[in-house]
Amino acid sequence: MAAKVPPHAVLVDGHALPKPVAGHPALEFCNTWAGWGEPEAPGAEWLVDYDRFVLWAEFTGLVPASAAARLRGRAEDAVLARARALRVALYRILRHRDLGALDVLAAEADEANRHTRLTATTETVHFELVDDGNPLLPLRSVALSAVDLLSGPQRNTVRACPGDGCGWLFLDPRGRRVWCSMASCGNRAKVRAHAARNP
Repeated sequence: MAAKVPPHAVLVDGHALPKPVAGHPALEFCNTWAGWGEPEAPGAEWLVDYDRFVLWAEFTGLVPASAAARLRGRAEDAVLARARALRVALYRILRHRDLGALDVLAAEADEANRHTRLTATTETVHFELVDDGNPLLPLRSVALSAVDLLSGPQRNTVRACPGDGCGWLFLDPRGRRVWCSMASCGNRAKVRAHAARNP
């Protein structure tokens, strides 16, 4: 019997990944950790190894399938450590407006920019990352995605889920959204509120 997938997860290539709820890849990257600001709990870390990082980057559209196929199965602990450090810095910038964390993002974005090229299509001219087979490719993609978010007006609509063991980020342009997902944190809060009213 297949393992039950929780409402905040999706099964990708046999692995549970966080369900996309944020509205932007940079926020989805922050959401690969659960329980921001709380003691670490089992299952808090979704990027358990480099392979899972590549799989997540492919799933979110930051890395093409052809590149992911070449990178998967590798043990790149140093890259994974840098990705996790960037995730912490990005969360601090987005959630707490901590510009002291900007140096980490700047270093990764500068490195990524050195591996872009100007590309033209029938609709646009834009910079894109070069797929050079380097294991840093998913990290570069995340860094440029973060810069994209922070350099536009969407950065002012980022909210954090107040659910226990969550803290996931999402875009809330209308100012009405409370939970990362009603199917997970929202429903748990409703159950707790009901239990409190009916002891």
